[in-house]
Amino acid sequence: MAKKILVVDDEENFLSLLKDALEIRGFEVIATSSAIEAGIELASKVPDLILMDIKMPGIDGFQAIESIKRNPITKNIPVMIVSAHADPSYAKKAAKIGVREYFIKPVDIEKLMLKVKEILGA
Repeated sequence: MAKKILVVDDEENFLSLLKDALEIRGFEVIATSSAIEAGIELASKVPDLILMDIKMPGIDGFQAIESIKRNPITKNIPVMIVSAHADPSYAKKAAKIGVREYFIKPVDIEKLMLKVKEILGA
C-alpha cells in the first residue's frame, strides 16, 4: 500500500510541483493550500508524513504543527518543513516543536525526495 503524504503550502505552483514529484514516486498525496484545510483532512485521514510550509494565511505552519503534536492521534506523524524562510531562528523553533527536517525554498526536489523516502523507510 502506498505511503500517504499530506502536503500543505499556499503557493499553488509549488504545491502542484511537489504533488506531482511525490505521485511519480508512488506516494499517495493529499494536497491542501492552508493549515485549516489540512486540519479538516487530518480529521478523517492519518498520513504517514506531513510536508508543511510556514507562512500561510490564517494559521501558520508553526501553529498547525503545534496542534498536530498535541493531538494523540497525529502526534507521532513525522513533519518536514519546506519554507522560503532561511532565518536560523525558524529552523531552531521547528526542531524545538518536533519537526524532523527543514528545507529552504527553492528546494532541490531530488534531495527532498531522498529525505522523504528515508523518513518513511520507502
